[in-house]
Amino acid sequence: MIVLVAAFWEICKCVYVSILCRKTEERGTQTDEEEQHAYRSLLEALPANGNDTVKILQTSVKKRRIKSHAISIEAQKQGISKSSMAQKEVSNEFDLVPGGAESAHDEPDHFYAAHFPPLHKGKSDSKTKYKSSPKIKENSFKQIHQQFPVSHTSKWMTANLDQAQRETTVGEMRQILEELEDRWGDDTRKDKTDMYRILRHHLSKSTNPYTLVAYIVEKSKDYHLPKTSTLAYYIMKEFDNWCSLKDNIPKHSHLLLTQELKLHVLHMCTRYHMTMVGFAIKAFQLDQPDNSFLVPVLRCFLEKHKFKEAAVCGGKLGLQDHFSVEEIVLPLILQDKVNLIETYLIGNQRQQQLVVQMLDRLCDRSVDMATIISSSGVPNAKREKMHWKPLSKLAARLMKLYDIPSDLCPNISNARGLGAVKYLLYKRYIEGSMGAGSWEEMVQSAVGDSAFLKEQLIEQLMCYNETIAAAKWADYYQLPDESVPPLVATQRKALRENPGPTTGEIDGEDWDNDCYTDGDIKTSWYPLKISQEAITMVDTKESYWACLQRLSQPGTTVGIDSEWKPGFGNTVQRVALMQLAVMDHIYLLDLVYLSQHLQMDDWKQLAARFFCNPAILKLGYGLDSDFQMFVKTFPFMKESLANMSRVVELEKVAQKVIDKTVNLLPDDTGQSDDEEGPLEDSDSGVNIKFPRKEARGLSELVRQTLGKPLSKTEQMSNWERRPLRPAQVTYAALDAFVLLEVYDELVRQAQRLKMNIDMEPPVSMKWMKASKREKMKAKAKGQKFTYKEKPSKTKQYTSPSPRGAGPNPMSPGQLKVVVDSMLQGLGRQLRSCGVDVYILENHEDHDRTIEICRMENRIVLTSGNPYIMVRSHVGEHMCYCVQSVTAKEQVVEVMEYFGVKVKTKDIFSRCQVCNGDQYLEIPQKQAQQLWYRKCQQSSVAGSRVLSLMRAANPANLTEAEALCMKDLANYGVNWTTVSVAVSGVSIQIETVPEGVIGKIGLFYVCQRCGKVFWEGSHFAKVKEQFAHVLTLSD
Repeated sequence: MIVLVAAFWEICKCVYVSILCRKTEERGTQTDEEEQHAYRSLLEALPANGNDTVKILQTSVKKRRIKSHAISIEAQKQGISKSSMAQKEVSNEFDLVPGGAESAHDEPDHFYAAHFPPLHKGKSDSKTKYKSSPKIKENSFKQIHQQFPVSHTSKWMTANLDQAQRETTVGEMRQILEELEDRWGDDTRKDKTDMYRILRHHLSKSTNPYTLVAYIVEKSKDYHLPKTSTLAYYIMKEFDNWCSLKDNIPKHSHLLLTQELKLHVLHMCTRYHMTMVGFAIKAFQLDQPDNSFLVPVLRCFLEKHKFKEAAVCGGKLGLQDHFSVEEIVLPLILQDKVNLIETYLIGNQRQQQLVVQMLDRLCDRSVDMATIISSSGVPNAKREKMHWKPLSKLAARLMKLYDIPSDLCPNISNARGLGAVKYLLYKRYIEGSMGAGSWEEMVQSAVGDSAFLKEQLIEQLMCYNETIAAAKWADYYQLPDESVPPLVATQRKALRENPGPTTGEIDGEDWDNDCYTDGDIKTSWYPLKISQEAITMVDTKESYWACLQRLSQPGTTVGIDSEWKPGFGNTVQRVALMQLAVMDHIYLLDLVYLSQHLQMDDWKQLAARFFCNPAILKLGYGLDSDFQMFVKTFPFMKESLANMSRVVELEKVAQKVIDKTVNLLPDDTGQSDDEEGPLEDSDSGVNIKFPRKEARGLSELVRQTLGKPLSKTEQMSNWERRPLRPAQVTYAALDAFVLLEVYDELVRQAQRLKMNIDMEPPVSMKWMKASKREKMKAKAKGQKFTYKEKPSKTKQYTSPSPRGAGPNPMSPGQLKVVVDSMLQGLGRQLRSCGVDVYILENHEDHDRTIEICRMENRIVLTSGNPYIMVRSHVGEHMCYCVQSVTAKEQVVEVMEYFGVKVKTKDIFSRCQVCNGDQYLEIPQKQAQQLWYRKCQQSSVAGSRVLSLMRAANPANLTEAEALCMKDLANYGVNWTTVSVAVSGVSIQIETVPEGVIGKIGLFYVCQRCGKVFWEGSHFAKVKEQFAHVLTLSD
């Protein structure tokens, strides 16, 4: 039956077209009545009670009747023959049929019409599925019937034979575009909420939102503009957000997103600019594994020398393996677009390694750069970028970013090693900040086994005219005379004839003699005031537990510091030594040894019994870097250290007690002529000196508090080498022990100056966050880095069970809280419900939160990692971790947790500006008197001088003014000054519009800030807004 009906329909359609065209050619005056008669004949030929297919055909014919009448009217308006209009419409209809003639003049519309038009849901839900196959090109029903089973034929007819419906769909998309453009261009609508709502409405109703968005973007008037303020950009961005929700993605999206559509979208988003490419790739799923059909687009970019576009698309699409590094990366270097290299290499480890190896080859001094540049064919190449120095810097950065082994890049490793050698020579011979022992250790570490660096060390020493040192290093590395300068060879011969120091004294000076003597230390540097016998190296399991037993005693104050070997090249840094000092002993934890002999549970005992023990005060300076390196070495300790308690950063204490630029102790070290003299404050007698850059950190703080700076000659040492030299042991012990002395001195100064400050400010928890390098490495691997982890109620830092389970609920005014700057929205909502809330400003940190909590006995509301830090200082009972996301959900969470019952009278019971809860009630008449009085004060006749004269001499007041003063005094208002009588705060009555004064019967004035409130029409809206909170009282 279906086959017969379809065949009948094909015959009728052909007969109608032929008759229509022939008659209109013979006489172009065919009447509309005759055409309508032909349509009626077709309808009568169809069965009256047919199946669904027949009904669809009937609907289509009816639509053609209506359209024919519309053609007649349009022809009359344009003054042309109806035959021309009919032929045009027939041609357009055939253009829309799969396999029909293509219309060259309207190619984009044809593409969208023939490519799965987004029919609205409810008209034909099955159309998309069967029209999505690009293989369906024939318009012959017989051929289609042979390809599909009989059961699918009716579905195909529904999707393909209704040509009028296809044309209507393109018209619908055009109407949607016009609607969006009208609203976008309306300057009176600054709020784009309607745009957002309308777009999402159409997307949710469309069975093929992908084609709809592609049409709107390509047809929009500002599509060609490379700006983020265009309608096209807005549509693509919002569509990407819409697709990010899984519920919005159509069930058969893999059928809707054909290769033809994806290619069209990629061409569309790269035709004029690249602003929408990122959104399009995600929304249209262009980065799927089977996207190699997009490679020709990138090849086209390369042919046009658009290397930037090729790199951006290649990286986002993951097509790097289809190109060699010389095709894309080398041109980016030549055009000075190296910032795009990382974007291009995201997520492809193989290509990352190949790029670094290519850079390593280019760093070879024997490479002919001119040949490479000329053979590349890159226009406008910047030759200065193809120098080994910038190339080696780029390669070294990428090596570290991608964790490329140094043995794969020998040229880059040699260049980095040479830079390290030059830096060490500068520190030794120019700056003079390194002792011979630590310098030799670091040189040996930087040179390693590289023959190139051994020879370069000799040459660099000759640049400093250190011939003897060069000869001794040549002997140490057993270099042949042919590989060293002649002067060095001659000096080696002289040294052999007159033997000098051993190889252990390479620099011509003994390690210990090179260090400062005891007299020098006592004169210039702050010394260690504890005997060497009181220093214990903890390098066994037994000594570790003995150390932990001593440090975990209640009431102990401990100084903390740590040391690690400086990193040169691509070496991995790890903490090597941790110093823990008490007043009578110093423990040096050998973490290199202990890391191999202690179990995970042993290390966690250090966190539980020491770092998280509130009975022990821990002091440190620059603890962020210490803890960051410690956690990097022992990652499993991060969770245990999250609950640290009473860990104090001395730098914060010093900032509160003293200013680092103020010399609290006289400077007896002398001053050169070229140094700026101290600025003396004649009033206070305090000498203020701006310290030099090198006079910073702990050494400068020790000088300000204890009189002399610390020696830092051993800071840059090989702390992994065992055994440690005596100078290293003394340096490490002093760095921890001096913290105890500095803290005692700061406490004494604070007490002497009667400062009311917190001497145990909380330590920063920044070390718990991922470092910038970790984020960059995660991005390079194509991973989405989690910047902020949402707290979970199952984690160890979850707040305790709800407190509101008791029989007596709490009123909002009884709850006193302080919210940090991250939860300002929650704070305002709670204040609107009547809760006593202190809201931190954006510039105030979590230290201020803890301070307010202690001073005003307020409960801290925070979230995320800051909760861990706050809890360690105020206790679990004085803080709560908010876990909801939106402010509306957060209010409900807090109210339920604390058992607060909000009533209607509580809404706006507190001032939204100052948090005050005391109001003056001013009736309308008295409010009008205040309003006019305020206006009088602002005029010339009511100047401030006249007001003060009348206030000082009431006899000068008029009778009316005296009555007003007496009347308003009953309401707690000073009429003369227009202020609150109790607090003297000026009443802001001028902020009330004049029209409101005569309409509202009662006004409320905050006694703390003078803000004026009244109940208007908005109050009912506010109550509706907080209905979700008021229901908690039910």
